Parts: sequence; structure tokens; C-alpha cells
Amino acid sequence: MNHLVTVLYIVSFALFIFGLSGLTGPKTAVRGNWIAATGMALAVVATLIKVRDTASINWILIAVGLALGVILGVPPAKKTKMTAMPQLVALFNGVGGGTVALIAWAEFIETGGFAHFTEDQHPTVALVAGSLFAAIIGSVSFWGSLVAFLKLQESIPKNVEKRLVASAKLFQAANIVLLLGATAAAIYIGVNAGTGSPAWTILVVLGLAGLMGLFVVFPIGGADMPVVISLLNALTGLSAAAA
Repeated sequence: MNHLVTVLYIVSFALFIFGLSGLTGPKTAVRGNWIAATGMALAVVATLIKVRDTASINWILIAVGLALGVILGVPPAKKTKMTAMPQLVALFNGVGGGTVALIAWAEFIETGGFAHFTEDQHPTVALVAGSLFAAIIGSVSFWGSLVAFLKLQESIPKNVEKRLVASAKLFQAANIVLLLGATAAAIYIGVNAGTGSPAWTILVVLGLAGLMGLFVVFPIGGADMPVVISLLNALTGLSAAAA
């Protein structure tokens, strides 16, 4: 059964990539979305098979999560006009990045700060580094996508946006400091993997990365948001792959 789960995941990944390739033009976009949706359905099925022996309370949580996803995802997608599609894409993409960051946080908590994964398995470099990388990039994508959404929705006052754009160099300097800080905190967690790190350390990583996501998008004008969304979308995919 584990081999079936692995095969389904591999097929899902392939369908995601193939589906994304269809989004390069309006003629193939609908087909690309359907292909990617099929890949996600297979991934969900594979996950349900993998956790088939889990406790009943977990099945209730899974059902609630699936129901909430449908309730929150379908109505906006059906009601949003085509002219407002970029901000919907930004919002959905941000949710994906935030999910990855939360998974990394949950992994940190579940393993006692990467002190252990199971009774007989110690954390490896690949597992710890992948999880911490996902935490940083996922948090950047989530908060950056929220700013992109607000800019496209014109929810940020014009005078405030002009001041933000005018402060681009200041934001760039701050981003360098935030990146170094988040990386340093992640390295601290990685170095202490096996013995465990305090709970606040992962919050430092997520917080600094979140601020960096805000500061990356703040000084960029609304007209360039589609380009920013493309970059953030790529980062979300990269963080999900790491996770």
C-alpha cells in the first residue's frame, strides 16, 4: 500500500507541473486548471490512504478541513470577475505559502524542536534543512501575497503606497537584515537538531521571514503586481517541494 501512495504522489507532482504549463495561455488555461485539480485530488486520495489507520478524531479533523476548504475556496472562485482574477490568484497563492509555513511549525512542535522524529529515528540534515527552508520561503510567500492582494484590490491608500514606493532602498536594506536574521535563527535550530530548540526560535524564523515578505512587496507599484505574484507563486511551489 505504501508503494501505491508513492506512485500517486509522483503522478500528482507530474500533473501539477503539466497543469502549470497549461497556464501559459488563455486557450490552454482551463485544461491546465483541470489537470492540476486532478493532481490535487490524487494527492488527497494518497494522503487519506496513508493515514487510513489513524485515530477517528483525526478523520473528523480531516473531514472538517476538507469541508472548510470547499466552503472558502469555491464561492470566491465562482463569483470573482475575470478583471479581479489576479488578486484572487494572489490570495490563493498566499494561502498555499502560509500552509507550508504552518506545516513546518507543526513539524517543529511535533518533534520537540527537531529533537526526534520517532523513537528510533534521529533528524537528518535533509529533513531539518528542508523544513526550515519551507518555513522561511512559505512565510515570505504568505505575507507578500497578502500585500499584493491589497495593492491589486486598491485597499492601500494612494498616498501611503507612494510613500512605500519612495522608501524602496530602505526596505531593501531592511530585507537584508531580516534575511540574515531568519537564516541565523534557522541555523541555530539546525545546529541543535537532535537535542531540541526552544519553541520561540521557530517563531523568530517565521516572524522575520514574514516581515521580509511584507517589505519585499511594499515598495513595488501596483502595475508590477502580476510579476510579483508570479515570483511569489514560484516561491510557494519551491517551499511546498521542500516541505
